[in-house]
Amino acid sequence: MKPRPATLPRVASVSLNPRGSAIDVPVLDARAAVIGSGAAGLNAAIHIAETGVDPGSIVIITDEWGGGTSYNSGSDKQTYYKLSISGGGTDSPLVMARDLFSGGSMHGDIALVEAAGSIEEFFHLIRLGVAFPRNEFGLYPGYQTDNDTRQRGTSAGPYTSRDMVEALAREVTRIGIGILDNHFAMKILVDGAGVEKRAVGVACLDMSGTIGTRKAISSLEDVPMVIVRAPAIVLATGGPANIYEASVYPIKQRCAHGLGIEAGAIMQNLAFMQYGIASKKFRWNLSGSFQQVIPAYWMEGDVPGERVELLHEWLPSTPDAAFQTFLKGYNWPFNPAKCDKALPNHSSIVDLAVYDAVVYRGKKVYMDFRLNPWDLVGETFSIEDLPDEAKRYLEASKATKGTPIERLDVLNPLAIKVFEDHDIDLKSEAIEVHVATQHCNGGFTGDVNWESTSIRGLYPVGEANGSHGQHRPGGSALNAGQVGGLRVARHIARGRALSSPVDLLAIKRAAREQLEPLLARFQAGGKAEVKDTLDVHVMLAEIGHRMNTAGGIVRSRDGLRRARDAARELVSRFEAVIMVNDIEKIYEYIAARDAAITHYVILAAMLEQLTNEPGIHPCYVESSRDGEPMQALLARQSNILGTASGQSNRILETRVHGLEVVHSWVRTRPVPDVVDQFEAIMGHAPR
Repeated sequence: MKPRPATLPRVASVSLNPRGSAIDVPVLDARAAVIGSGAAGLNAAIHIAETGVDPGSIVIITDEWGGGTSYNSGSDKQTYYKLSISGGGTDSPLVMARDLFSGGSMHGDIALVEAAGSIEEFFHLIRLGVAFPRNEFGLYPGYQTDNDTRQRGTSAGPYTSRDMVEALAREVTRIGIGILDNHFAMKILVDGAGVEKRAVGVACLDMSGTIGTRKAISSLEDVPMVIVRAPAIVLATGGPANIYEASVYPIKQRCAHGLGIEAGAIMQNLAFMQYGIASKKFRWNLSGSFQQVIPAYWMEGDVPGERVELLHEWLPSTPDAAFQTFLKGYNWPFNPAKCDKALPNHSSIVDLAVYDAVVYRGKKVYMDFRLNPWDLVGETFSIEDLPDEAKRYLEASKATKGTPIERLDVLNPLAIKVFEDHDIDLKSEAIEVHVATQHCNGGFTGDVNWESTSIRGLYPVGEANGSHGQHRPGGSALNAGQVGGLRVARHIARGRALSSPVDLLAIKRAAREQLEPLLARFQAGGKAEVKDTLDVHVMLAEIGHRMNTAGGIVRSRDGLRRARDAARELVSRFEAVIMVNDIEKIYEYIAARDAAITHYVILAAMLEQLTNEPGIHPCYVESSRDGEPMQALLARQSNILGTASGQSNRILETRVHGLEVVHSWVRTRPVPDVVDQFEAIMGHAPR
């Protein structure tokens, strides 16, 4: 369900003069502007309205309704992480917070807030209609997900986050919050400096009249723009979606981190990504039951049509290859601590094998549910021969049939249907796979209310917020996005930020200082001053390849240094005057520029982290040089294993000044020692 169009009042216009062309940009008035239409942004808008803010004064700004990660991503049974509320185990917000904190590089007070708010937001989603499984006694059973110590995971199926978006969208529509669809956020406008710096508005390119066309422009006066002024701006644009060649992010989702970077928002933990095996033709995480049914991995051979079993040269035996594939199900994210063959769980070697074949050897790799891995090497093996952990699980699930697809049809038939929904029949074809980027654990720095620590009134929520540390439990991102929206709304309600509109003088000042330089880079109607054609598609391909090879699961200092320097040079090219002849060109330019800036900053943070915390490898292995043979790298266990519990618990903060990236290290704040004395807070609790 798509919310109704926003009807914000026009209160003024701002006159801009880029390159001598007078442009009048209308200013619309809002009390809160949410950039992004995924689960985190919609939830924030709803909670802001629930605090008493007029829903008609809240606006959701989005490039394309239904185009983001929340609506288009999932897995075998997409996990939502929350406090455990079923079974005979013991759990509490403090226990959950300490588990989150122990993952490394996460502030303890934020971990406690996420834990404490998890049940409130879980039941908020249930009230809105998300069908999380419930038994006849009213209990909501859970399961253990990756990096989880208790059974805190739950799921509404492969499309959990889509179900969330649909339920939240119905509520947004019901209460009357409007949307500016096909509005491309170009700039977050800020006013003031230092501790007085605050967000005042969002400048948008209005693409609503150009859908399906390439509307020509003869001068910059033809460029349709609008400024939404608002004292509270929620940045809910997701992760750096289009900067990796191998990605599970939806194709339609762009990177929008440049909005916060150029506004001056501090970032953190940018070096920590989450990678895993995913399908390539249709972008989907191949976790959980996709792996637990033990499909065959094979790569194309040198002879056309030849299928070469992939894992036998990496793992000691076919039984071990089968067991490690099974373990990959709930150990899906690549983790170098699971690359030691001396340990029972070395399932991340599967990722290295796929990465080596695809990136280093240029082969296509397939996951085949029609074949068992032992079928390809002519061995006799069966489910009965598996270690007890795998055998008991599959027997308890009654998934012991002869082929992976038959086992999957019993264990999780919805996983098969996901691919059928995209015209892929797992019963008749193998699917091409690669190691893909799935999530950025870093992002913009927020406090316990999700407000930016450097820009007042700017609230990064969802994946745009960098609250996650090195090792986050599966599904915790969905919880953090929901809790973040609740915290934002309550913080706004406690303050006076929305009691009066943003001063129009501040809007005009910010627009002239920050929007005019961007518009001045465009030239329409002539070619006299054009210095660069900037083929954005070529540039995006360059960015994706650079991130894949330098910023993936194998990194080296020299490789990151060269990649960072090349990325900086690419960003500098965007300062040139370019020729634009239609609205789409402006959109493409700004989107590519955003990706260029973001990948430069992330590569700089990756190099800083690898150089100054060489023992912290939560999501990658360190190569001594570019092109080092993977088997040799694997043999150097000291360079692969992440630092154990008790590691240095710091956070790398990053900010940008022009083309200079500045880093600083901060100690994590511990989990607060909370005394639950009811009488002490009675009458003082925040509403």
